Amino acid sequence: METVVVHIAAKAGMEDKVEAFYLSQQDEYAAAPGFIDRTILKARTGAMFAAIKSRMTPEQIAKHPAPEPDADPGTEFILIERWESVAARMDFTMNRSKERDKDLFPYLLPRHASEFFDEVSA
Repeated sequence: METVVVHIAAKAGMEDKVEAFYLSQQDEYAAAPGFIDRTILKARTGAMFAAIKSRMTPEQIAKHPAPEPDADPGTEFILIERWESVAARMDFTMNRSKERDKDLFPYLLPRHASEFFDEVSA
């Protein structure tokens, strides 16, 4: 089994459009030879920082000031895909229509990455 992790960031206010785009692909993925499953995660931007900050004293906060925020931190998405092989994933990617991608790109920030991963926790 091969695991692909895709990391993208939606522009502020565009989270629902990015979410809908990826959810709408589920049937296409399910029909792909070699596809096993996919998990789509959407960050709750700022939730971790708020949770940590709520447990800190003013003195602790003063010792660890928050970094300057990005102009548009966006909302991060992580897609975790499982495939029978690298070849199956690459065949799917190379053979699908790129026409729909133009519907996604205007909603994304320019930071994204994808890679095959090996599980090391088992």
